[in-house]
Amino acid sequence: MSLVDAAIAANRFGLGARPGELSRIAGDPRGWLSAQLTPETALPAPLAALPSTTEDQAAFPRWLATLHLGGEAGAAVKAYGGADAMKPDEAAAMAPDGGKLSVEQSYVRTLLPLYAAALEARVAVATTTDRPFFERLAHFWSNHFTVSAAKPEVIALPSAFERDVVRPNVTGRFEDMLTASTQHPGMLIYLDNYLSIGPNSFIAGHPQYLPQYLRGRMTGLNENLAREILELHTLGVRSGYTQVDVTSFAKILTGWSVQSARRPSPDGKPFRFIGVNHEPGPQMLLGVAYPQDGVEQGEAALNALAAHPATANHVAAKLVRHFVADDPPPAAVARVAKVFRQTHGDLAQVSAALIDLPEAWAPAPAKLKPPEDYVVSAVRAMGAPRLTGRQLTAVFDRMGQKPYFAPGPDGWADVAANWIGPDPVWKRIEWADAVGKAVGSAGVDPVALAKDALGPRVSPATLEAIRRAESPAQGVALLLASADFQRR
Repeated sequence: MSLVDAAIAANRFGLGARPGELSRIAGDPRGWLSAQLTPETALPAPLAALPSTTEDQAAFPRWLATLHLGGEAGAAVKAYGGADAMKPDEAAAMAPDGGKLSVEQSYVRTLLPLYAAALEARVAVATTTDRPFFERLAHFWSNHFTVSAAKPEVIALPSAFERDVVRPNVTGRFEDMLTASTQHPGMLIYLDNYLSIGPNSFIAGHPQYLPQYLRGRMTGLNENLAREILELHTLGVRSGYTQVDVTSFAKILTGWSVQSARRPSPDGKPFRFIGVNHEPGPQMLLGVAYPQDGVEQGEAALNALAAHPATANHVAAKLVRHFVADDPPPAAVARVAKVFRQTHGDLAQVSAALIDLPEAWAPAPAKLKPPEDYVVSAVRAMGAPRLTGRQLTAVFDRMGQKPYFAPGPDGWADVAANWIGPDPVWKRIEWADAVGKAVGSAGVDPVALAKDALGPRVSPATLEAIRRAESPAQGVALLLASADFQRR
């Protein structure tokens, strides 16, 4: 039995120990982690209760329709989803005293509750799950394939993306997750691929067939999605691709679009390939010709990128950085990359390779918890009640990491330097103090809490400081603010 390894398993690989958990997993910490690398048989209840992808996709255009815009903007709203819009009196009823809301007020009141509900569900699962390693992997891949609610058009879609793309593939094949990501409306809208048309496509030569409101938007090739797949999702920077490859790949992906939320497809799938937007003819990517017609051309290119050695190295480095150290040990990266290549991107085996890394079991903590994991681990440690979406939004906003609101397509940074600074540290101390005051009068023993959460990894100095605290509230605050708790 090893409580040290149990604490590492629960904190470095998981989301923090719950009361009594360390003793339960101490007999076989590695086995406890490995047992979590199985497909999810059913969505956790909080996630299953969220709206469907089609409903989330329709949320933004429905809100736009309430603004009753005229001209081209109004035509766009009507075509994209305005039929399901609220009636004018319904929109007015949302305003104070029945008055008219500003655009910003309307956006906040209509769409932010959808985000808050998704955030509440995500954190509810993270704080109660019996499979925290699986959950960490889901969060990792959601960040790797970032769809950010910071772009208003997709504010309701990141949670649907995580549910539909990431969770079914956490222990599946990388190429399947990559294709599912590229075909999801969240990604296609976030990176503007639905507006991309081939320079020699039918629609480029016959723009009169486009609705009037699209003629000013669908004006040519958009390279955003192609560039981010090469740079962020697969090969990584400085991996040998050129601007010519980006342009060629963008042509391959023309026609990859979304099914209108207003007119769902018969099979219910939100992805739509529009042949008249697609660039005709073969394309070269990384020296390989792709002669396939239609959507198969893009699928073949994605499969090749998933199997590329540079993708194995890029993904392995990110995984090791996330779970082991900010500066990933080259030998550890090489071992994980080798498993990725040998198993053709079998993510269950790749994740198992992380468990087998000796570097991952070094006693000294090498990673700082980002704000979301810090808050989740504190809630797990205390067995605290479920937090509301509004509470969580406020907490994460203050700490600088609102889940699903990454600042760009590269996601949230995974190194301590981005989370350490006078203001971020002070925000954690403020929150720790507030939590201590909230739970300190409920008969909590801060010393027992520290041992339950961290086991032998809580330092004598931290325990002594907690013992000398003037009150249980102060003791809890000292624990949550300690380096022992904030690092893993």
